[in-house]
This record gives sequence, structure tokens and C-alpha cells, in this order.
Amino acid sequence: MSKRNIIGRAISVILTCTLCVTTFTGCGGKKLTDEDFANIKKIDKNCIFKQEEFKDILEAGDSVDVLGRNGDKILAVSKTQAGPFKYMSFNPDGSDVNSAEIGGGKDDYIVTGTFDKDGNAYVIYKECKEADGSYGSFLEKIEPTGNIAYKYDFSKEFDEDPFFIRCFAWSDKYGLLCGTMDGVQTFDEKNGLKVLVDRKNMNGMGGILSIDELADNKLFINYFDDSSYEGRFVVADADNNKVDKKLSGFQKHGFYSFFEDEAGNLYAEDDYGIYKCDIEADKLVKLLDFRDASISFDEMNAQAGFVALNEKEIIADTSVGDEQVNSLVKLTKVNPEDVGDKTVITLSGMYVDRDIVKQIMDFNRSSDKYAIKILDYSEFYDDFEQLQKQFNLDITSGKAADIICFSGAESSVRKYADKGTLLDLSAAFENGGPLGDIEILPNIKEMMKYNDKIYTFMPTFDISTFATKSENASGKQTLSYKDCDELITGKGMDYKTAFGSYYTRDQICEYFWMMYGDEFFDLKSKKCNFNTPEFTEFLNFANKFPDEEPVDYVIGDDILDDFAAGKSIFYAANYWDIWEYAETKQLAGDVELVGFPNNLGKNLAALNTTTFAVNSKTENVDVIYDLIRELMTSDKKSDNGFSSVKSKFEEELHEAAVEASDSNKRAKLYDPVSGEWKKINPLTEEDIKKFYDYAVSINTNAGIDMQVSSIVLEEASSFFAGQKTAEQVAEVIQNRVSNYIAENS
Repeated sequence: MSKRNIIGRAISVILTCTLCVTTFTGCGGKKLTDEDFANIKKIDKNCIFKQEEFKDILEAGDSVDVLGRNGDKILAVSKTQAGPFKYMSFNPDGSDVNSAEIGGGKDDYIVTGTFDKDGNAYVIYKECKEADGSYGSFLEKIEPTGNIAYKYDFSKEFDEDPFFIRCFAWSDKYGLLCGTMDGVQTFDEKNGLKVLVDRKNMNGMGGILSIDELADNKLFINYFDDSSYEGRFVVADADNNKVDKKLSGFQKHGFYSFFEDEAGNLYAEDDYGIYKCDIEADKLVKLLDFRDASISFDEMNAQAGFVALNEKEIIADTSVGDEQVNSLVKLTKVNPEDVGDKTVITLSGMYVDRDIVKQIMDFNRSSDKYAIKILDYSEFYDDFEQLQKQFNLDITSGKAADIICFSGAESSVRKYADKGTLLDLSAAFENGGPLGDIEILPNIKEMMKYNDKIYTFMPTFDISTFATKSENASGKQTLSYKDCDELITGKGMDYKTAFGSYYTRDQICEYFWMMYGDEFFDLKSKKCNFNTPEFTEFLNFANKFPDEEPVDYVIGDDILDDFAAGKSIFYAANYWDIWEYAETKQLAGDVELVGFPNNLGKNLAALNTTTFAVNSKTENVDVIYDLIRELMTSDKKSDNGFSSVKSKFEEELHEAAVEASDSNKRAKLYDPVSGEWKKINPLTEEDIKKFYDYAVSINTNAGIDMQVSSIVLEEASSFFAGQKTAEQVAEVIQNRVSNYIAENS
């Protein structure tokens, strides 16, 4: 894993509501229109590029840190697997490759960089100190020979602010431009930093993400708002230290990579494609549609970015697979007349996971006749309730795609199965059927059913549960509320600390009731049982947590570290890979997966599944069966969880029975003492069998009914406020949910 990813991991946060529900991050802001529905059913032949890899430029293990151009040469600064950095140049066709070693240590890394008109590179270089593992921060100028022309020490500034300089750009007029919290500043070795465009001219500037010089020497600046974190895009007149124009043609929640061609034309890349920026008209003109071209946007979102030769030829660095293999590629526009016709099959979802998108892109590349087009509602709506409402409305009104993703909304399946919207897949998965040879884990196969018929397929899953050290479990496989209280009291903790320091009573109440499976709310029988002693005990348990956010955010690694060190009693585990379980055991010792506390004597855990259904009116059933097979049996390791296919799941678990390869980044953990990534110890066969048995014993799907969850939270608030007893609240919830079931049956 690159140092860039180490930094990313160190500052990543665990949001308090993501343990048991599918994460939703809205990035839209525009309304889904009839034109969008029309576009999803066709391929835009004007936005197709082919991708060709340069095979002889990077050596095995090399990674590109800075990518640019100088005249007719492509320039790069890369890091070798052994540690030293290289300065590289090559022709746009991949020929005439030249390189010069720069030097550098194995643990050193580059934060950002750019090139000037003479081909010199400027980088923020992080140099690891062998004595204590800390880092010095330097602005270095590197000549094409690999010689370091100067090395300016910014260690003090970066120690005070890790993002002291976020980005670089080169201007023929102003020289080296630096994005800092003071605004856009120029830098030279003699005068240091000097403000060119003051931050005061950029209202609410929380950090500059990129700077690009336009053809008229104006500066295009992308920064984020310090309160909303929304993107801001402006054109600045640097000569007069002012902002000339505020642009609105970009998605405010989108993340863009910007780059220019030699003529000063500006381009933008996001998750969906590459665009030419028409600054005058304040709009983006799409050049490349990643999905129509069957190009994985995850692979395009590599570290160094893009270089445009012109609007038809673009150089990029990519990062592929679990091993994050870096490569350089050329994207070349295909003549629309040369793009073959394909039958389009549509797939829609409230949020379509990136791993699924990658698999679909693989399917599209392998098929000459068919293409799967994706309609992701999160691209159009920021508000989850609005998104969910529109998603369901479109299905009801006959706009359903051929394949529908219900991940995180499994409760909706029953409604559409009853209405005949979904195709019965039972015959396909029976012996002799087109998918009958796929042996699915028994508990997953049951989750795929409704009224004893299979209406969904679930390629992957992960496990949500609670772990505690074996000494705390005392041989028990689940803990009662009394057991938990005695443990917490005995160790002198409060509930917040004991459960990992980041739950509030509202979050416990809103999401964790579903860990009970059909105990309180049975989708299949359309019954509810909230007016029970068990639910009132659940409310009393939730009331022992704080009533407001205990912290602003929680560092993911800190939660596990605190658990391992005995600072908490329970660890909210979300296992999507066997190495995560191995990491828990290595850090914390023997652990027991006890599930959510309860008085029923049951181990209450849940599976988060990727869940799909097929539109009963589709005209492409046979092709969809091929896609289902591809999604469920692909040899590639999913980034989205364990395989639901029995043989693949067993293979995934047994991968951890032997020492991992050096290149397996999933099997490493970060050691803060040495500052290095170390291999996770293999598991024993006994450990693997125990985990397997636990996984297949879980019968609860974490797809939560948000309407019921809202009712539970709304009514429970009166109990938390002392206005009603738990029993009174339980009775009100029972009545309201009963009415909800009746209205939707």
C-alpha cells in the first residue's frame, strides 16, 4: 500500500450509522429526467475511447507519483518497488523511454508535484527519518537528469498543518503556484512563498484542491467550502488579486481531477467520464463516458492523474486490483462509425457499489452483443428520502430497469414480488436450470426467497456483529443485557466507552433493532411484535447511551486498537474479508463473536448483502442469467465482501490459512511503532471452521425498513425524554407499524 493510502487510512472515519445499513453518499443535486431514462437505454457512440496499456515503461512494482508533459514528451516521477524514485520521459506512443534515478528511501513518498516548461519537476517530498520514523517535508526541484537542484525545508509548516501545500501548478507567467490556506502563492528559492490570489477572495475557502492556468493566463481554482465541504470553482485574475468569475457548471458534491492540454484547454475527470471545460459558457462537454466505453472509473482514479495531448488523446496512470498494480495507458477516441451496435440491458439502484460496476464493465468488455447500462440514483439526489421515494416511484410507474439493485432496501422486495414486478428465479437456480450448478450458502439462499420463491440473487455479503475477548464471554456464545451490565460495571466503564465510544441512544435505537431479524418485524409473515418485554429491554439498553454525539468522529483503527488494549469491552465488527477477522485475533487475542446483546439467548448478527432482482418484463432473461453467473462466480476477489457461492467462500477463508504473499495488501496491518506494514498471521484450520460456521448460522439480512426505523426512533424519543414508559412506547410503535403493514400489503 502506498504512503498516500496510509495517510488516507489514518484519517478515515467510521460514520456512526454505517454498521448495519448500506452506506449512502449523495453526489447528485439534479433531478432525474425522462432524458436520463432515454440515455440509459442507449450507448453514446460519440463518447467512446479505447484504452491501450504502455507495457514497457513501468517496471514491476513501480508506481507513478507525478505525471505531466513538456512539448512532445510525457514526463513522470515514479517510485520503484525497492524504494528509489525515478525521473522518466517518453513519447506519446510509448517509445523512446528515458529514465534517471533520483534516489530516496523505501518509506519516503511524494504528496504532490508538477513540471515546468523546461521539464523540471517540483514535488512535496516526505522523507522518513530512520531514527524515529517521523517525516521531514521538503519542496524539491528535480532536474531531468535526476539531480535535485534545491531542497527547501517545510517540515515545521507541515508538522503544524499536514495539508500546508495541497497542490502545485506551473505557470509560464507566474512560475510555481502553490495551493495553501493563505490562497494561491508563488514560490521560488530566493523569495519563498508570496501570495498571488488571497484566500479572502475565495469565500469560505477550506482548502485548495487544484490550480490550472488557462489560455489567457487566468487561473482556474477548485477549492472546498470549510463548512459544507462542497466544491467551489472560480476563475481568478492573478494580476489584480481578484476572482473574476464563479462557476456553477460543476457538481458541488463531485470530485474532479483537472488537467490541461498544451493549448491551455481545461479538462475535468470524475467517476463518470472525462469532459472538456467550456469556461466561457460555464459548462462541461462530455468527451468520454467511462461506462459506455466499458472502462472502470476506479482504475482511472489513480494517484498521478491525466495528461491531454488533445481532446482525442489522453495519457493516464491507472491502479488495478487488490495489489494496486500501477500502469500507464493511452485513451484514444474511437470514430463513432466504428463503434458496433449492442443490445442494452439496464440496471438501476439507489446506490450501485463500485465493485459491482467493475464486474459489469468486465462483462461489457467480454460481450460483442450486449452492454449493461447503469442508472445510479445517488448520482441525481443528495437527500436520501427523496432518492428512495423516486426510486420506488419509478419502479411502481413501470420505469423499472431490467435488473434492480435492492442493496440496503431489501424490505422493498416483498412489495414488488407481491405486485408481480419481479421475476421468479426459482427454476433458474434449481437442478437442471441455467444457474442450477451454482451452490449458494444455505442461509444466503434462504434470504433470496420470499414466499418460498427466489426473487433475488446476492453475489456478496459482509458480516455485522460484536466481538468481545473470550475472557469476557466466559464460554457464552451470546450475552444478555444483564451480562453486559455486569461486565461494564465491573470494569468501571460507561456504555459509551464499553461499546467503542461512538454510539448515541438514537443510533442504537434507530438501527440495531433490526439485528433481531424477524423477532420484532417479520417481512415474510407481515407481522410485528414490538409490544414485548424483549423490546422494552432493548429500549432500556439504548437509554444507557449518551443522548448526543460523544465525539465528532472516530478513527477506524483506534476503535480496534482500544478494544485490543482493553479500553473497550465490545468491538463493532464489520467483516468483509477473512484477513479482517485475522487482524482482530492478532491484535486482541482470542475473541468470541457474540452478536448484539439480548435476552433471547440468540446470537444476533446480520449480513449486509449485495441484493439484485430481475424485472419480470425483461426481454433479455438468458443474457441476464449469464450476467448473474459472472457476478457470482467470477475468479476475481470482490472488494465488496465474501462470495455467497459455497466453494468460493471456502477458498476465500482458506486463503488465510497460509502466510500471505508480500503483495497481498489486504493481509497487512500498520505497526505505529515501526511505521511499517506487517503481515497478519495466518489462521488455524480451527479458526477458519469456526468463522465459517458462524457466517452460515446468520439468518438476518441487514436491509433495514427505513419507514419502520423512523417510527421506532420517533416514538422512542418520548421514552428517552422521560415522557412515557418503555412499555407505553412499545405499544404505540406496535400500533403504528401494524397500520404501516396493513397500508402496504
